[in-house]
Amino acid sequence: MLIAQISDSHYLVPGQCLAGRFETSKAFEHLIESLASQPVSPDLILFSGDLGEDATREEYANIAGGLRSLDIPVLAVPGNHDLRAPMWEELPDMLGRTGDGHLCVSDTRFPLAIIGLDTLVEGSPHGELCPARIAWLEARLDELEGKPVLIFMHHPPIRTGHHFMDGIGLLSGGTDFERLVAGHGGVRAILCGHMHRGIQGTFAGVPVRVSPSASHQIAFDLREGEPYRFNDEPPQYMMHLWQPEQGLISHTVPVTST
Repeated sequence: MLIAQISDSHYLVPGQCLAGRFETSKAFEHLIESLASQPVSPDLILFSGDLGEDATREEYANIAGGLRSLDIPVLAVPGNHDLRAPMWEELPDMLGRTGDGHLCVSDTRFPLAIIGLDTLVEGSPHGELCPARIAWLEARLDELEGKPVLIFMHHPPIRTGHHFMDGIGLLSGGTDFERLVAGHGGVRAILCGHMHRGIQGTFAGVPVRVSPSASHQIAFDLREGEPYRFNDEPPQYMMHLWQPEQGLISHTVPVTST
């Protein structure tokens, strides 16, 4: 099974630039072209948050149009720049929704069960897994006992060493999340975004893969007290090859325009 992971497109409608320099709508067009030109088409696309920059219906409608043109199943979760209501209005076929209104998703169509976690705190840059979301996750993992599971979410559950970004990472719910991941025993990996860098780590003994941004990257700088800054590294995404005998093999792929 081949899974494409895209993250942090921060889509702005054509004619607008993020930070005065990144034409994110053009970057998204190039991303769609790059995915469409892959010699082996992914079986699934996972979008790990920050789809839009301003979270407008127009942004999500344009994103939906590009993704649907690929004719590949897509599952998405919100990031801190997203809003649940307009996402649900434009992307309902790519989302799940809990009884509490969180955009968590569970999908068992594939050899690897997929769980997407909504870590959004609307109006704030940090993430959380509140008791309601933890309870939802616990129920899903109980249903999937004995099966291999892949979890994707926006905010990483690990501390990366990038002090500013860690300060707006997953700030609550991590202890309960760790308990559930360790207790299930079948979680094969946790895929995240938010950091605008490719990062690898472990959490509860499980590999964590953080995808770079499909638009623009944040500079590698581990000094304390330093704010984040953008750099000129290219847009990127990840391709994860799931093979039961080997687990998840992950590749970082640059977006190249045609």
